[in-house]
Amino acid sequence: MPDTDNFLAASLSHGNLQVDTDDPDPRPMIAVLDARPGQEDAFRAKIVELVREVRRESGCVTFTAYEARDVPGRFYLYEVYTDAAAFAAHLRTEHVHRFISAIPTLSTGGPSSLVQLDEIPIA
Repeated sequence: MPDTDNFLAASLSHGNLQVDTDDPDPRPMIAVLDARPGQEDAFRAKIVELVREVRRESGCVTFTAYEARDVPGRFYLYEVYTDAAAFAAHLRTEHVHRFISAIPTLSTGGPSSLVQLDEIPIA
């Protein structure tokens, strides 16, 4: 059985999840997560649960989950928060902790699966 407490702590301290909470700019990101073989349905259900909860957060601008058409069980989670402080608050929620703790059982992903994005300015 995976050590979910250590996985959660390691994930939350991983560089990909760190932010400067004084950054006032919107915080877009994408996570790409593959379900473990045989866990596709359970992982999909866990993602649906997460999306429902996150969309209720005051700092969430959008949270959309996608599944690859050509690779069943590969999920893309597109998230935008109002600013870095909203993302930091998101990481402290119980529903995020439950989701991250379920990753070792349901997915091959980890904290490096999340990529914070900077929009390319287009005049």
